[in-house]
Amino acid sequence: MYSIGICDDERDTCAQIADMIHEYDKRNKVGIEVLVWNTGEELYQDMMKGKAVDLLFLDIELVSTDGIQIGRLIRHELENYDIGIVYISSKSSYALELFKIHPIDFLIKPIDVQDLNEAIDEALRLYDRNNTVFEYKANGYNCRIPYRDIIYFYSDNKKINMVTAESTIQFTGKIKDLAGMMPESFMQIHQSYIINMNHMNECSYELVKMSGGAQLNISQPYRKQVRKQIMDYAWGQDA
Repeated sequence: MYSIGICDDERDTCAQIADMIHEYDKRNKVGIEVLVWNTGEELYQDMMKGKAVDLLFLDIELVSTDGIQIGRLIRHELENYDIGIVYISSKSSYALELFKIHPIDFLIKPIDVQDLNEAIDEALRLYDRNNTVFEYKANGYNCRIPYRDIIYFYSDNKKINMVTAESTIQFTGKIKDLAGMMPESFMQIHQSYIINMNHMNECSYELVKMSGGAQLNISQPYRKQVRKQIMDYAWGQDA
């Protein structure tokens, strides 16, 4: 079951989006559960209790705790980088504020059904990609780990170190060979670093801060391409 949440204080908007999602599911037979919240606080409390949501249509202009605050709480307090967020708004002036939250899309009210369908298509594509696995060999064993669990890779003396929330795993290899194997959520920022953008909390011209607190330098030769890749990935464009 694929779970889609809607959080909007306008009940008519929630009903409209829910109807569009149900029609999408009838055509595509995904198996979608639709969940609705009318306040950001209710949504956040349910997620704190472990309520799973794969894709969230989140209104920016919620009355008490706005959608940007909720997005930050989801990403930084709950450290949930798996849920796809599609922001909805009656305004179009939030691009820079939304950047750090890594939304899949941004839809303007009234919601166009084609735009919503394309957002769900993209979320499902990302869901499939993030649930694929990276295969490697360590200590004589063939191992697998979901890409979503990898924060970043770094090289050290002909070894690659793979950093996750729980541990650092070392195996033989070269960063330059690894770079060509990675899905689009990964990018090389230095001759020694490849990061997972889904775990990137902050980014400046020279530095990225990853979940877990690691701060990694973006080397001069990579800076222009890094900025382009981040923007392309953040807004679902082709690189």
